[in-house]
Amino acid sequence: MVAILYFLRYIINMYKNLRILFCILAVICAAVTVFIFAYFGWWGFIPLCGGAIFAALMILCKRAQENEQFKANPPKPEGDFITGKKNDE
Repeated sequence: MVAILYFLRYIINMYKNLRILFCILAVICAAVTVFIFAYFGWWGFIPLCGGAIFAALMILCKRAQENEQFKANPPKPEGDFITGKKNDE
């Protein structure tokens, strides 16, 4: 059981590190795009597409991290709107 918790913690940290890496790469591609468009014209779409891909990967890792955290710590059941009783009662 403890090994599973350590493995889940490793996966969550991996997603966090990948999010940071993809964010940095997306910003670098966005910065390079300006100069490529200025000096080489339409070739600037290559780093622009790269930045969009890295941004999509960043969002994908964010969603995966949130799903893993939700599986590790599910929220407490809330009561019914009218009666306040939980569903399992």
